[in-house]
This record gives sequence, C-alpha cells and structure tokens, in this order.
Amino acid sequence: MFHMELRALRDQAGAIQDAQAEQPPPPWLTPAPHQVGVEAGHALGQEAARSLPGLVHEDLQAAAALPQPPEVQVTLLVSRQLGEATLRAIFSGAAQSETPTRVVFRGILPGESLIGFIRQVHTWLDGIDPPPLVELDPIPFQETGARLVPLMVLSDADGEIARVAGLTDPGWLLEQVAAGRGGDLGTRGPVTEISEPDMIEEIQRRLATLDLDALRQGAVERFWQRTEMTELPAATAARVRHLDATTELQADLHDADGQVIFPAGTRFNPFEHADFTLRLILFDATDPRQVAIAEDAGANMGGRRPVFIASRLNREAGWDALAALEEVLDEPVYLLTPDVRRRFAIEAVPTVVEADGGRFRITEIPVDVQ
Repeated sequence: MFHMELRALRDQAGAIQDAQAEQPPPPWLTPAPHQVGVEAGHALGQEAARSLPGLVHEDLQAAAALPQPPEVQVTLLVSRQLGEATLRAIFSGAAQSETPTRVVFRGILPGESLIGFIRQVHTWLDGIDPPPLVELDPIPFQETGARLVPLMVLSDADGEIARVAGLTDPGWLLEQVAAGRGGDLGTRGPVTEISEPDMIEEIQRRLATLDLDALRQGAVERFWQRTEMTELPAATAARVRHLDATTELQADLHDADGQVIFPAGTRFNPFEHADFTLRLILFDATDPRQVAIAEDAGANMGGRRPVFIASRLNREAGWDALAALEEVLDEPVYLLTPDVRRRFAIEAVPTVVEADGGRFRITEIPVDVQ
C-alpha cells in the first residue's frame, strides 16, 4: 500500500516539474478544426418533431429507387445566406432521402458563438422528422473549391462522381448519374455567396492574435491559487507512534485464469516482501523553523532516501518559493495529499515517517517556541 502512496507522490512531483518547463498550449488552443467542426455539426440534427409537407421534389421517392453506386453519399454545401425557408426545405429533403445525405455549413458568422449557431439551426430543424445530418465542416468547401451555394455533390469512396449548383434535390442528381451523366453538371438554379468564413481559417486567425506565452504563464500562476493545501498544527512536543502496515483483503484475489490466489480476509504485511528505504519528512514550508528541521532530518540518512513533503507552500511566491525550497533541501519537494495524510495518520508537523521493523514509526518533532 505504501508503494502506491509513494507512486502518487512521484506522479505529483512529475506534474509540478513539468509545469515549470515550457508546455504546449492547452488542447482548446490547438484544436483539430476539421474534427471539431464535424463533431459539433453532428449535434445539430438531433432535435425535431414532424416533417414539413410539400417541400420535397415530387419525384424524390422514385429517384431514390434508381440503381446507385455502392457507398455513395450526397453532400449539400449551404450557407445561411440562402435564408430560413430554403434551408428548411433542404433539411427536409435531406432527411427523407434514401441516399445518405449530409448538409454542411462552412463556419459560423463573425462574432457568433458555436452554441448560438447550434441553437439557430435547431430552430430551423423543428418539425422535421427524422432530422437530417447537419455538419459544420469547411473541408468539403475547400475540396470542391465552392464559392457559391447551394452546391450538391455525389461521391463514393473513390471521390466525387457528380456535382450540380443551384439544386438541392438528391433525387435529381441520382437520376443524372443513373442516365450516365457525371462530373460538373453546371448551375441549374439560383445560387448565392457564402456568408460564413472558413472555420479553419478563422481559428487560425484567432490563434494568431493570442499571446500563448501570457496564457501559459497565467495558467501556471493560477495553479497555486487553486491548489489545496493542508492546515496542520505545529508539533509542540516530541511524540513517537507506530503504525501497523498489515493489510487485510476485502475480496478474493484472482489470477489471470480466475483461480483464487488469496481469499478475502487474508492478512499480509508488505514489509515481509519489500524493504521501505525512504524517510518521509513532512513539514510546513511557510515556517522557517520547520524548514530547518526538515533540512536536518534529511541529513545523515544512513542509506535511506529523504522524501520531502510540504503541507503548505507560499501561494504568493508560487514557483519561485518552490524552487528556492528545493535548492535549500537539494531534493524535490512534494505537496501533501489527503491520501498520504490519512495513510500515515499525520496529525502535526514536522513529522518523520520511516520503517521500524515490520511497522512504520511516526515521529513528531517539536518546534521551538521563541
């Protein structure tokens, strides 16, 4: 058990040391714009009720029965510049198409939030059942070179089969392909410019305006304001306690084949299987007297290795205080966690924890009162 506790200490130390080094921007500053757009867009078509009558091309059902290439998909590139009525008609047609059809926006409007965009599209989807697949993804716009919408593209695993601008009925495009026509079928209806900027370009533009060094430094400094520290009284008298390291299994322990190795209730002492060669030195780093006691306790170890654990550090000085403390002690300094405090029954500081036969010896060292 004490090995698990010390492993947690080592993990915490690694996290603190890593935070002092140069760090990459947090994930929200380095998104994969394409994937973020697709995942956000998938959420757009999940709420609706009943379909709108009269908005689907009259021969859509007949076209859906035509022979289709395997694994085909219709992509409808749109923009809010088309207007609510046109978009609702597009959504309804896409929802009823037998061929997998997705409706794709290139981005969101300047100054608009992603949540605001999603809410707006949800209102347009109201009454369309089942809802269509709606995505926010600039990649299809880039791949097709789209400048005007609506643009409808039929594709399969090998790439684009056919496209047409100005029409939004998947059935029409399927009929043309079934008749042997493919490629760019031209503009067959009204088109408009795209009002939304490319989302990837917008993210890159916003990233370029961010001071990543300042953001990183701010995150590092806020660490100390958020870090939980333990208030422990200063030891006023010398006291030695012993803690039994024996553990009792609460459930059967099985091997890889399901055979019981040790039944529930088995008791064992980890000292019988491994040596504990550490000396845990717990102290309040905001008290110079305790720092001096910790430094003295870490000397003349006789083959043991000191592990310095601070119950408190100077929040205002933050990383500078930690660095200065580690320079004095010439060892890493860890923060006391609730698990370690409970495991070793720490009641006051400074306290030293070390092995004593088959037990832990817990020694409280009094702080001289001036």
